Amino acid sequence: MKDYSLKSGERYPTLDLNLIGGDHLWRYNYAASRVDANARLFGADVFCGSGYGAALLAQKTNAMILAIDGSAEAIEVATRKLPDPNIIFAAKLFPFELPENTFDFITSMESIEHVKDYETFMWMLVKALKKGGSLFISMPNENVMPYTGYIWHYKHFVSSEIRELADRHGLEQVNAFSTSSAAYGDDGKTCLFYPYQMNNDKPFDLESGDTLFFEFKKK
Repeated sequence: MKDYSLKSGERYPTLDLNLIGGDHLWRYNYAASRVDANARLFGADVFCGSGYGAALLAQKTNAMILAIDGSAEAIEVATRKLPDPNIIFAAKLFPFELPENTFDFITSMESIEHVKDYETFMWMLVKALKKGGSLFISMPNENVMPYTGYIWHYKHFVSSEIRELADRHGLEQVNAFSTSSAAYGDDGKTCLFYPYQMNNDKPFDLESGDTLFFEFKKK
């Protein structure tokens, strides 16, 4: 059984941005920079964890955000500590439905690896986007962080898998990067994590970092 408590190790338990990995913040800041802040848009953050990313998006854009996570505890804390009228927090375990053709953009950071039926998860995200809407999605890079039965994940991905999955569901790639939250051994594989390491708040070439990050647009 999965542990959905806030401090299970699957999500940051803090809302203090000084204690959030720079790579995590960079991905949300990038998504916010790609959203038209002059428009009244509707976005979703799936899965939002403790809610710091949804709060960052709401602060930096003019968008309403639906923030969903499988941890009822995380959602309760976020609702209480982040009383932003532009954010709707909801606790839901996948599979669940999102309204079709509704969202101008969706962020889903390091979530797809937590879903056994990841193809249905991607289909659900794309179906919920409006035509021309943007999907910002990240996942562990199998080539740098090989899956070895990591207790919270079902699999890690190579970039070609994500591109093929996106293409099948009517997405076109806009940008692709990687980010890093770890130090690497001589073989280029992840060997040691530094959750709050300095100088990890920047993108790398797609295949260099431990986390793949894509910006897609719905055709």
